[in-house]
Amino acid sequence: MKIGPPFLITLGLIFFVLVSNIIAIPLQIDGIAVYAQNNNTVSRQAEIPGALFAHNPGNPVINDSKLKVQTIFKGLQLPTTLAFLGPNDILVLEKARGTVDRIVNGTLLAKPLLKVKVASEVERGMLGIAVAKNESQTYVFLYFTEKISNGTTSKTVNNANTNVQSFVANRLYRYEFVNGELVNPKLLLDLPATPGPRHNAGAIIIGPDNNLYVPIGDIDGHNSQAQNVQDGGPADGTGGILRITQDGKPVGNGIIGESSPANKYFAYGIRNSFGLDFDPVTGQLWDTENGPNYGDEINLVEPGFNSGWLQVQGNAPPDFNYSKLVNFDGKGKYRDPEFTWFNTVGPTKILFLNSIKLGKQYQNDIFVSNIHNGSIYHFKLNADRAGLVLKGPLADKVADTDEETKGIIFGSNFGGISDMVVGPDGYLYVVSLGRGTIYRIVPTAATTTSTPVPSHQ
Repeated sequence: MKIGPPFLITLGLIFFVLVSNIIAIPLQIDGIAVYAQNNNTVSRQAEIPGALFAHNPGNPVINDSKLKVQTIFKGLQLPTTLAFLGPNDILVLEKARGTVDRIVNGTLLAKPLLKVKVASEVERGMLGIAVAKNESQTYVFLYFTEKISNGTTSKTVNNANTNVQSFVANRLYRYEFVNGELVNPKLLLDLPATPGPRHNAGAIIIGPDNNLYVPIGDIDGHNSQAQNVQDGGPADGTGGILRITQDGKPVGNGIIGESSPANKYFAYGIRNSFGLDFDPVTGQLWDTENGPNYGDEINLVEPGFNSGWLQVQGNAPPDFNYSKLVNFDGKGKYRDPEFTWFNTVGPTKILFLNSIKLGKQYQNDIFVSNIHNGSIYHFKLNADRAGLVLKGPLADKVADTDEETKGIIFGSNFGGISDMVVGPDGYLYVVSLGRGTIYRIVPTAATTTSTPVPSHQ
C-alpha cells in the first residue's frame, strides 16, 4: 500500500487523531488519573503515551520458549531511557521528575545523581542519555526540555532567534561523572521547544565515530526547509538528526549546509523519532519515525537522508512529485522507508542485538519496541544489510493491518516501551514507561536472578 501526503489532513485533525489514537483521550478514561496519583505524579501525566497500558493484565510474554522475562526494578515514575555505567550499574531518567537515578546491584541510591527543572507536558521532560568512557574521564550526556526562569533568554541554535525570550528549550548538556556525581555541566545544544509540547524526540546515542547523534522532531509545527517547505526559511534545528562532536562542534563542514545550524544536520524531514541505532556490522545508522495517524516508519539513514515530512509520510505514492522536496542543492536525498506500519503503533527504540546471549539466531538482528501496546518486533536483514527480510503480506514493506505483524512479534505486554538496551551482560533490557519498570530478557536456563524493588517516593 502506498501512503499519500499528509497535507490532506489539517494540523488540528492530526493532533486530535494522534492523541486519541495513542491515549484514547485518557482524562476521560477511568483509572488513568489513579495511575498517576499512585506514582506520585500530577494527573497531567495521564496524557503521556504509555500510561494507559500500565493497566494491561498479566505479565510480559516472549514468543520463544527458550527465553524468559525478569523484573530488574519497579516503582520508577515514567522512566524514559537508561544507560549503563558498568555491570549492574544503571542510570535511568524519570521524565517528569527531571532526575537521573542510579541503580547499583538492584538497589536504587537514595538520592538522584541529578535533578533539574524540566517542562514535562505530554512529550516534554527528561528524555535522553548517553555515556562515553574516555581514557581519563566519563561523560554523561543528557537531553531534556529545560524549564527556564523568568527573565532569561534562551539562545537557540538558530542565531536568528537569539532575541526571542522562551521559557522552555530542548537542551543537550555534557556532564562529567566524578566521584559518583554529575558535575561541570556544559551546554552543547540549545534547541527549540515551542510551540510543542510534542515531537521533542531526544533519544540520543553515540555513534561508532564517537560523535553524538541527536534526534529532534518538528516540535508540533515548525515549517522550515528541514520540514521540506521550500519557502519556509532555513533549517532551524528541528525536524532531523543532528550530529556533533562530544564538545558540541559540528562534524566537518556539514552535509546540507556550512552555516549553523544546517552544518549540524545528518538527516532531515523527520516528524518525530524515539529511536536510533547503528548496525554493528556495517556501521550504518537506522531510525524509527512516528507518523500522524498512519505511516510509522523504520528507515536506513545515510548522510543527507531526507525522510520526507511534511510532504510525505510512509512510502511516497507512485504519482508523487519529488520536486516538492527540499534537497539542499542535491546534498539531501529522499528514500522510502524500509518498513511502514499503516496503523500507528508508536515505534520507539530500534536496537541491533549485538550479543549471542539470547541465541546466535538473534545476533545483530533488529528489534523495535512500541509505546502503544508494549510489543517488541524482530526483523532479519538482507544480505547487504540495507533492507529487511520480509515475506508474505509484508513483502511490500507495509503492514496494512495489525494481523500482518503477528509473525514478527518477538515479545508483548510490556506496558508501553520507551527504551531497550543491550547490557554489559549481553542480555536485553526493556524500559516500560507505562509500568515504571525495567525488565531483562534472558535464556530460560539462565541462573541470573531478578531484583524487584518497591516504589520510591
